[in-house]
Amino acid sequence: MTESEICGSYRRAKNQTEQIKILTELTCKSRLEIIAILVKNGEELPKRTIDGLYKRMDALESEIKEREREYREIAKALNGKKE
Repeated sequence: MTESEICGSYRRAKNQTEQIKILTELTCKSRLEIIAILVKNGEELPKRTIDGLYKRMDALESEIKEREREYREIAKALNGKKE
């Protein structure tokens, strides 16, 4: 399926959020790959989809901060340094 076919299918869908899921199954691409194709080709995403992505990014940022803190603590311990 070409990018223009993906975009056309998405544009014609009554439920565009659901269509993203369908397109992942039809193309064997990830949800984020489909979203990237849609954005690259100027398609407007549902607000709910955009909000969900930003919420996930916020959660990942928190996880990354915690992992970095843990990493620094382990590095200090391996170097014999106190906290």
